[in-house]
Amino acid sequence: MLSYARDPERSLLEATIWSTFSPVTTTFFYTPERIMVLARKMHSIPFKSLIFRRAALLLSALVGAALVTVCTAGEPDTPSARLGTFDIEAHRGGRALRPENTLQSFANALSMGVDTLELDMGVTKDGIVVVSHERGLNPDLARGPDGHYLPPPGIPYVKLTLNEVKQYDVGQIRPGSAYAARFPDQVAIPGTRVPTLAEVFALVRRSGDRHVRLNIETKIDPNHPDESPDPQQFVTVVLTLLNREHFADRVMIQSFDWRTLQLVQKQAPAIPTVYLSEQHEDDPNVFAAKSSPWTAGFDPQKYGGSVPRAIKAAGGKIWSPDFADVDAQAIREAHQLGLPVVVWTVNRPEDMARLIDMGVDGIISDRPDLLRTAAAQKGLPLPRGYPVSP
Repeated sequence: MLSYARDPERSLLEATIWSTFSPVTTTFFYTPERIMVLARKMHSIPFKSLIFRRAALLLSALVGAALVTVCTAGEPDTPSARLGTFDIEAHRGGRALRPENTLQSFANALSMGVDTLELDMGVTKDGIVVVSHERGLNPDLARGPDGHYLPPPGIPYVKLTLNEVKQYDVGQIRPGSAYAARFPDQVAIPGTRVPTLAEVFALVRRSGDRHVRLNIETKIDPNHPDESPDPQQFVTVVLTLLNREHFADRVMIQSFDWRTLQLVQKQAPAIPTVYLSEQHEDDPNVFAAKSSPWTAGFDPQKYGGSVPRAIKAAGGKIWSPDFADVDAQAIREAHQLGLPVVVWTVNRPEDMARLIDMGVDGIISDRPDLLRTAAAQKGLPLPRGYPVSP
């Protein structure tokens, strides 16, 4: 323990040094209450030297931090300040408006103005990165040359060459399907093909938008290893393309399969990794009380049941949870760990407004048009549009 009677200058300096250079230790040994006690005692100690005055100045900064902590403690619904500018992300290019994950949807999003194009990646039999949410052709989207939609379950991309993939039309959701009922406003564009990721890069360059980034997801499932490349092969193919296209500085790589994110962090540490999480729906990838094949060993159960703490331990840069899985307290915890929170997939304006008020750092939406409106109503700056044709 510190003894002010024994050596007040040394004691205060000790507290200051610990507080300044060991924030983890400070959390446990120099709590806000203890710092406040130190501050009160400081007034009774004469300022004998320059070094003491410097120590006192540092301690006064800690007092301010302690006051903030004390004042917000016990208020779980207090909004958390965003860690940066708000991120408007067009989910699959904005699938409620145009055919998902296509040049048409991305061109529409670029034209209206978004911060980020969110998209998904698969890899063909001949090693080409294509843009698709599923690990293969989706029977609700893909029509063959004969005009008929594929029967379920579709065909994995790893079993098709790029030329074979390009034979399918993905410009209209299967009429009468439950999927079509979810997006009645989507404009059908017959003749639309599955794009390659390189074609998306070319579209972005052609638009002239130097602001927009891409949030690209590795579509890989540890429970279905035969439907995609293995994690190392997938990451190698993607990183090779990014380097060849000189686009690595404009992407984030996201995944529910954290194994691929671990590989990205080792092989391309400058690329931000986005850790996707799903906890309460039909197909969760993280669990509070048991291990998961998706988490590369970074299970929340090892970190007090906390998903943000697990992601921080894994070296992630961004947490991207299902919006139904977060509350103000979870957002605040992530922010305290230095993790921005970008939630998915939010399509109702009232949910957008509520989440913005809670302090999320970004929202991924099928309706980037409505998200722009919600952000503007909250006084957030909007990205400008760059009109471009597919």
